[in-house]
Amino acid sequence: MTRRATVLRRFEAGGRRRVPGDARFLLRPPRRIEAALADAAVPVAAGIAWTAWVGAAAAMFAGGVIVGGPGLGLVATGVAVAGPLLAARARRGRAAEIVETQLPVGLEAVARSLRSGASLRQAVTEAASCGGAVGAELAAVAGEFDQGIGLVDALERWQARRPTPGVRLAVAALSLGAETGGAQARAVDGVATTIRDRLAIAAEVRAHAAQVRASVLVISLAPIAFCAFASATDPRTSTFLFRTPLGWAFVAAGLSLDAMSAVWMRHLARVPV
Repeated sequence: MTRRATVLRRFEAGGRRRVPGDARFLLRPPRRIEAALADAAVPVAAGIAWTAWVGAAAAMFAGGVIVGGPGLGLVATGVAVAGPLLAARARRGRAAEIVETQLPVGLEAVARSLRSGASLRQAVTEAASCGGAVGAELAAVAGEFDQGIGLVDALERWQARRPTPGVRLAVAALSLGAETGGAQARAVDGVATTIRDRLAIAAEVRAHAAQVRASVLVISLAPIAFCAFASATDPRTSTFLFRTPLGWAFVAAGLSLDAMSAVWMRHLARVPV
């Protein structure tokens, strides 16, 4: 078996989902939810995550109705639904970030193969064995070689799938090397160094902004925690908030204002890199 066939077999095996237990009891997630989970790099199978999400929402509604009536049930369901959505939104683009982080390792593997005398096509195929997310990306590019797609076209398809700055820079360097030749290994090493330096700067900026993001989270969750504590310790508060129309209006207005303030504070704390 050739090296390329081995790499492709590993890539295909790694791409298959391994769902523990009996998959017949899992709900099939909508495509948008499945794509969002993949983009957020959630380390759980989409079927398991979707089934747990729906089950948690149903359990929260039932528990809320038993404890505080329909009003509390709706609020609890809203929390159960909004929580995972906000978490997935906070991790949006995580899969691309992982590829960006591992990209220097993959490019250095390509450069090593080029120095050993391999062609650029062979170097990309051999670098796919470096593992991780970038190994899977390179294996997908190498897999298109066997379908009769040219090297430059396969690289441009990769860029279309992952339109991130690092991938665009890597594709530009590899495509230029494929078309013009020259000192390919040196150019690929230079791109890897550039991406690594940019990632280091981005990590430093995110570290400085971590305290601001933590403050935003605390300020957003404090009103909800206080409302839950007051409702659990004072039956009159729970009855007013979740069993009267005026209380429902207050709860809806409070949650809406809290959500808007959280979005606004997160926008102010966002640091472009």
